[in-house]
Amino acid sequence: MHGLKKVLSLCINFFTRPGDNVIIQPPVYHSFRSVIEGNGRRVADNPLRLVDGRYEMDFDGLEEVIVREKPAMMFVCNPHNPIGLQWDADTLRRLASVCKKHGMILVSDEIYGDMMLGGRRHIPTATVSAEAEDVTVTLGAPSKTFNIPGIVSAWTVVKSAKLREPFFNWLSVSEFNAPPIAAMVATQAAYDSGEAWLDQALDYLQSNVDYTRTFVDRELPQVGMHTPEASFAVWLDFRKLGLSQTELVNMLISRARLALSDGSSFGAPGTGFMRMNIGVPRCILEEGLRRLRDALSPLAGSKPHTPAPTPANIPFVKMHGLGNDFVYVDCMEKPLERLSELAVEMSRRHTGVGSDGIIAILPSDKADCRMRIFNADGSEAQMCGNGIRCVAKYIYDNKIVDKRHIIVETLSGLKTVDIHAGIDGLTDTVTVDMGFPRTRPSEVPVNHEGDRMFEEPVTAAGQTVAVTAVSMGNPHGVVFVDSFDGDIVSTLGPELEKHPIWPEKANIEFVRVDAPDALSMRAWERGAGETMACGTGACAAAAAAVATGRARYPLTVRLIGGNLNIDVDPTNGHILMTGPAVTVYSGVYYPSRC
Repeated sequence: MHGLKKVLSLCINFFTRPGDNVIIQPPVYHSFRSVIEGNGRRVADNPLRLVDGRYEMDFDGLEEVIVREKPAMMFVCNPHNPIGLQWDADTLRRLASVCKKHGMILVSDEIYGDMMLGGRRHIPTATVSAEAEDVTVTLGAPSKTFNIPGIVSAWTVVKSAKLREPFFNWLSVSEFNAPPIAAMVATQAAYDSGEAWLDQALDYLQSNVDYTRTFVDRELPQVGMHTPEASFAVWLDFRKLGLSQTELVNMLISRARLALSDGSSFGAPGTGFMRMNIGVPRCILEEGLRRLRDALSPLAGSKPHTPAPTPANIPFVKMHGLGNDFVYVDCMEKPLERLSELAVEMSRRHTGVGSDGIIAILPSDKADCRMRIFNADGSEAQMCGNGIRCVAKYIYDNKIVDKRHIIVETLSGLKTVDIHAGIDGLTDTVTVDMGFPRTRPSEVPVNHEGDRMFEEPVTAAGQTVAVTAVSMGNPHGVVFVDSFDGDIVSTLGPELEKHPIWPEKANIEFVRVDAPDALSMRAWERGAGETMACGTGACAAAAAAVATGRARYPLTVRLIGGNLNIDVDPTNGHILMTGPAVTVYSGVYYPSRC
């Protein structure tokens, strides 16, 4: 079939009549608007909502638009362009239900469905429910995924026979289903033989996303970034600059010498935003980001930034919580570059310091300090229960704070911790308010269609085990076992960690119930392998054990490195974790110069 924009036009002409309204959700792919209006239909806007830094569909607004405009069709972009957001199954299920209820056709543009990042899995709209199957026309193309737009090829899947048969018959009679032979050959070659190339391309794109995320966080505090879950673009928020859209575009072109996609072209809600293509060689990406930083520096009243070279030596402290050991670097006064690379280098057991990763302690305008966690493979984690206890010990024992109730900023939010000092006045144990355990699939995240994933069968390494999905700031899969025999941790752990059900991979906990108030646990952590302890994993294991009726609070979780006490705050339902934090030694590391 023809290119995807042409297929959108064909859908409009077959399923709607001139003058009909078609709903779109800006900021969204700009051709949605032009193809609707160009075919004599009218656009009905139902803008996405930006809530706590994440976009979501406005279902209340959608119902109001439907009542007012009486649309015949709705377009959904899944994954969403320009944000790169993969809609979760619950959202898509609810959307399909609304369309079914009001007799609307749901056209789902899934052109980026093959470009999921970070090991995530695409959730096709038509697969989430029977209602979705009844109303959805799915569109896709190999052009973005395999960089072959010149062949002008696209495909359509319609699962409902009631929709499919008359539509496909009309396409056939009109000879819209007869693409050029070159398009057919190229499309088949891409899908049949392009998997290995695509895997490498997506790995490279993910590394560019990670690089951009780190650069923006460190160098561009006045710019917000929405980390894409799919595609080759990032959605940048420049609203803090206080510029009009025309001023923003002119500044980027004349001062930064960058031609980004104008956010307002995706609809009025895109004003103040720009889309940046990062599907480029790393050297081009680095140059573009440097230009952006230097162009924005005068607006912040500062001189253009020159990246600080990696210091010739790096003071550090080696600490551990129950054997879960990290290298801690104090960045309260001076930032440290290339933390991800240093985590890989310093974590090596034979040629580095030897650790499960690096934890940087940084200043925060929201808390007493901020922590960033980099695993031994260089990946950044949202939260670490053992690590945060050591951070609290470090800033208390080193008199960075003079109080025992401390707030620490993490990627999973603000965490409160309480210091319990020993007779020497130094930190002995630490209690951390770990917040609520999250079990909703979209919040873990895990690809599961139910309201929660409790003891669902998952097959890995030739075995099928029951997995319970819980988030304690990062994703966990809890597997209850009778014993730890047969190398179950090292055999199943790595396979379950990267199983397709986890969009962001997951920590895996193997848990044996010893008594209603005692669990034994082995932890396989994403990016680090088996560790002697995992604080968030212990909380996830406790939550799963209580939720499935195996245990009750308070309870003890026994790990290789020692015990953690897990309880629940009766006033708010938050999980409280108490355990030790130990300083092993301090030293100076001399980074590799290669």
